[in-house]
Amino acid sequence: MEGSRSSRNISFLKQCGFPQFLFMRLLGVYFLLSDITIFYSYARGISPLKKWTEFIGFFPLPAMIALYVLLFAGVSLLFYLMPKKFRTFTECFDPVLLIASVLVFSCTLVFRSDDFSLSVFIGLFSLILVIYGSSRIHPETLNRERSGVYTAVPVAVLAACVLGFVCVTAVAIHRCFDTSTFDLGIFTQMFHSMKKNLSAVTTCERGYFLSHFRVHSSFILYLLMPVYAIFPSAETLIVSQAALVTSGVIPLYLIAKKRGFAGVSLLSACMVYLFSLGLLSPSYFHFHENAFLPAILMWLLFAVEYKKNILFYVMSFLLLMVKEDAAVFLICICLYLAFEEKGKDRRRALITGGAALLYFLLITSFLSGTGDSEAIAAMRMNTLMTSEDQGVLQILKNVLIHPGRLLTVFSRREESLLILLEMLFPLLFTPFFTRKTHRFFLMVPFLLFNLVFGASYIYASQITFHYAYGPATLLIYMAIVNISEFEKNRKHSLVLACAVVSVISAFAMVSGNLRNCEKYEKNKDRYQRIENCLEKIPQDAGVSCDTHFLPHIAGREEIYPIDSAQFGYQGEHVVKLTGVEETEFVVLNLMDGPQVQARDMLLNGGYEVYAEEQELIVVLKSSH
Repeated sequence: MEGSRSSRNISFLKQCGFPQFLFMRLLGVYFLLSDITIFYSYARGISPLKKWTEFIGFFPLPAMIALYVLLFAGVSLLFYLMPKKFRTFTECFDPVLLIASVLVFSCTLVFRSDDFSLSVFIGLFSLILVIYGSSRIHPETLNRERSGVYTAVPVAVLAACVLGFVCVTAVAIHRCFDTSTFDLGIFTQMFHSMKKNLSAVTTCERGYFLSHFRVHSSFILYLLMPVYAIFPSAETLIVSQAALVTSGVIPLYLIAKKRGFAGVSLLSACMVYLFSLGLLSPSYFHFHENAFLPAILMWLLFAVEYKKNILFYVMSFLLLMVKEDAAVFLICICLYLAFEEKGKDRRRALITGGAALLYFLLITSFLSGTGDSEAIAAMRMNTLMTSEDQGVLQILKNVLIHPGRLLTVFSRREESLLILLEMLFPLLFTPFFTRKTHRFFLMVPFLLFNLVFGASYIYASQITFHYAYGPATLLIYMAIVNISEFEKNRKHSLVLACAVVSVISAFAMVSGNLRNCEKYEKNKDRYQRIENCLEKIPQDAGVSCDTHFLPHIAGREEIYPIDSAQFGYQGEHVVKLTGVEETEFVVLNLMDGPQVQARDMLLNGGYEVYAEEQELIVVLKSSH
């Protein structure tokens, strides 16, 4: 009798998953309990990080122990009741519980923290447990080939969720009047001009009538013009930017699939792209033509992987149309292919790269006619110039003679180290995991645009600006290619690890944009009053406008921003506002002290109030 009872007990324990999954379940239930307490504290307005002492005091230890025992018993009962014919499911039950509870714990802990350092440590901690959990699942269970719908549908749903989040939170920035002339106002006026007569003329970019294509050769923007023509609004550009960037996951999915990723590893590869800080963070800064880079670069690399020659040439052409310096991306890709490929493919790469170099030299020479090309080069590369009149070729000569100077400029800003970590840590530095040194040609744009330019031009060294789009895309591709060459089981574990860290980093650094929606809802009436006031200005009138109001009324022929350099002071008092005499209307921000003083000065100088919202905005009309 005793032996029979003992065998029944042992059989019962085995049916509950003991001792095989005991330790893993103990961990999984612990983090599940932690998830519950964090969600509960957030619902009560207690941050587990900022108010950690209150958080601890909110949960008595005896109650926590009792709840843990109940959760453990409930999870074990659920495992016991599962039909054992679903062997695969029972084998995955505890590992999935651990992985899911740890991921939720990590993401909720860093949620809205805006703390990259925290995400690094939490990410490393999570990696240990996620790798432990995934190691208990047979690789074929996670990564075997299935019908495309099993992976494509989750990727599509995930992409739609990311796109929706970015669109809603980025549009809220604009609705809160936190966008400005540079760059959303410029592009809004430019698209208005393109819609009207295809000219792309702006006045707010340089203070006079000038085609944007005399500043940057961004002819790719004509592809977006039909969308703007149907929905003529600055918000259209914000949404389009997010859609363009997100769409790059389609060619990445196909590239990863060809590289041997399947199942969970294929989904993980797509998550690395969708949650990349280098692609998400810049999507919150207004609008820029560089938003075309991720999708075009990925389709170009797709053409390389699948040997689609016509598509390769089409994407190469479109890449050159993004901007004059986009030629650098094509040149670097062609240099990489010149060593990676053989025969006709190598010759194609060399010819295309040579054509890209020739185009770059010609287009920069053309743009220098406006005087801006040389000024921009001086501003962004002066750390490598011995004199201000040096051009691109002279800079290359300086680097060849003194390569040490190139290396030392990387350390000029702390931001350079930060963007290095923000771009490469979520990829676990896998772009470096190769013995094929020619692949590092794909890293040149990151070194050039973000580190070299960033040494003297701070915006280039910050991941929140559009300079990150192209380099981030190539780094992701390098990571996928390098990981694909690992031994099968290690390959699947490594791409899963990259996905985990990417998701945690994104939750830490991007989720805080929810405050934009909260800010808008809190002050919605106030913002609507400003919008109503702006809508009263005639569409055909010339306007001088506060820089934050300008994008909302930039769809007109003539509009100029008002900046601090236009104010003349006597002591602390504004006595002059220059540059507004040529326009019929002047729009002032009454939440800005100097503009409040300028209002009274202009009223005494012959202007009259055309529309006004007290302490928010005033529209003045010239009586001359």
